[in-house]
Amino acid sequence: MQKRFFSSLALSLLLNLLIKPVSVLVIDAGVQRIIGNEAYGQYFILLSLTLVFNIFLDLGINNYTTRVIAQEESALNNHVSKVFYLRVLLCLLYLFLVLIAGWLINIDKSQYDLLLFLIINQCLIQTIAFIRSLFSGLHRFKTDTVISVMDRALLIVLMGTAFIFYQEHITVYSFVFAQLVSYSLTAVLAIWLIRKHLNFKAFSFDPGYIRGVLIKSFPFALLVLLMLIYNRSDVVILKQLSTNGNYQAGIYAQGYRLLDAFYMLGMIFAGLLFPVFSRMLHQQNKELNNLIQIVGKLLIGGVLGLLFVTYFNGAFLLKVIYGKQVNENSVLVFNWLMVAFLAMSFNFIFGTLLTAGGFMKELNIIAFIGVICTVFANGCLIPSFGALGCAMAAVATQTVVSVLLVVLAKKRLGAGLNIRAALSILGFFIALLFCKWGLSFMTSLFNSSVIIDVLFVLVFAVIFSIIDIKSLKKIWQLNDTVVEINEP
Repeated sequence: MQKRFFSSLALSLLLNLLIKPVSVLVIDAGVQRIIGNEAYGQYFILLSLTLVFNIFLDLGINNYTTRVIAQEESALNNHVSKVFYLRVLLCLLYLFLVLIAGWLINIDKSQYDLLLFLIINQCLIQTIAFIRSLFSGLHRFKTDTVISVMDRALLIVLMGTAFIFYQEHITVYSFVFAQLVSYSLTAVLAIWLIRKHLNFKAFSFDPGYIRGVLIKSFPFALLVLLMLIYNRSDVVILKQLSTNGNYQAGIYAQGYRLLDAFYMLGMIFAGLLFPVFSRMLHQQNKELNNLIQIVGKLLIGGVLGLLFVTYFNGAFLLKVIYGKQVNENSVLVFNWLMVAFLAMSFNFIFGTLLTAGGFMKELNIIAFIGVICTVFANGCLIPSFGALGCAMAAVATQTVVSVLLVVLAKKRLGAGLNIRAALSILGFFIALLFCKWGLSFMTSLFNSSVIIDVLFVLVFAVIFSIIDIKSLKKIWQLNDTVVEINEP
């Protein structure tokens, strides 16, 4: 069991690091570079609209499904046969809600066909996610991992071919159609792989069972919905409140794409921590606070190092990815979004910890405060600053949420960063700034080199124990203990 778990974890990290960054930073960014900020901004607004309502395609069912099947594999057919009709109804509800929302924000009539394709894509994505939840419940981790990256791998192949041979014909519609083909093929593959575990003739409609599933998954569904609103609604608000909304959304998308790539890495780490925190809380393990110090230094210190590199090299990085589409405002937006990512790094630790502890009511209240904050901040800042105001609002929202999570974790669990860990992180960042200031008196080559800045981060991360091999080994051993305890 341990060997299978860790080999699957290693495969997941490897494939995600190889494929998803290429998809985000090469394919998505390449399309924006070709079609321009305004056209891409139009797509980004519609995509954000479909993502805000994405929770209505799931309602927490996938997590519930994984838990049910993991506990009793024989429940697979009964569960899937009765949930199938619920998922069909959710797709219809989702279609209705997104179209109504598009009408309310007054999107152009010519954009409805693009919106419809994006809706279909989201339905396919959730179908794939549901099948993945079945494989996770069956402990077919490698199959789950392969499916998770298949759609992006296919998109890279399709769009990569288009970049080489048909670049002049690339449009928003061809990009979305390539996504549709990728998701469709992946869904077909997923269904084909799961077919031997299912009896498709046994599907039945059971209102009582469906009601039970919805009740049990509701707290998590509400949390995800609120998080989607305060994380994704900003682009929709940007379109409504700023002049030339499509162009401003395109500027915002440049920085947000990089943020999204970094966020993915944080979520992989949070996924590793979740079972560790869950087991330690259940056992009332006294090592919990020590683990938080280790994780806190690694994640928060690591993001501070990333912020250091991106702040001093933001213009260079954006121009490498987007070319002539970058302007001064793009760099400012990107820098503010990276500050927002620093606040998010606290969420990866304390949000995961509180979720593992089952504090769903409190988490939903904090998420609701995040929604209020993002609406208020965007409403105040976007009319004057456009995309930059949207990024500033993201900093405000994420900071408020992070502070509340840290306070709640300290109050309910007595968990938080101690003075020693905080001083280590602070000393690390001050040392980086001091060296940068010192190099500013030397040649411009050193002052503008990304490689030199990354080297500084790595050296000082070791000196200040941000990267601590012994501590990382301890995390690995704790996760090994979790798997061993759960092994039948």
